[in-house]
Amino acid sequence: MTAVGVTGYLFHLEEYILSLISMIVFGKLILFHFIMEYFDRKKLQTKNSHDVERIKP
Repeated sequence: MTAVGVTGYLFHLEEYILSLISMIVFGKLILFHFIMEYFDRKKLQTKNSHDVERIKP
C-alpha cells in the first residue's frame, strides 16, 4: 500500500522518471515477497504431508 502511495504521489508531482523508478523497484520487492511466500507454503505443505502416517491395507 505504501509503495502505491509513494509512486502515486511522485506521479502527482509530475516526477514521471522517479515514479517509474519507484514502480520498478517496489514491483521487484513485491514480486520477491510473493515468490518467497509461495515457496514457504510449498515447503510447509510437503512437510505436513510427510508427517501423515499411512495405513496399508
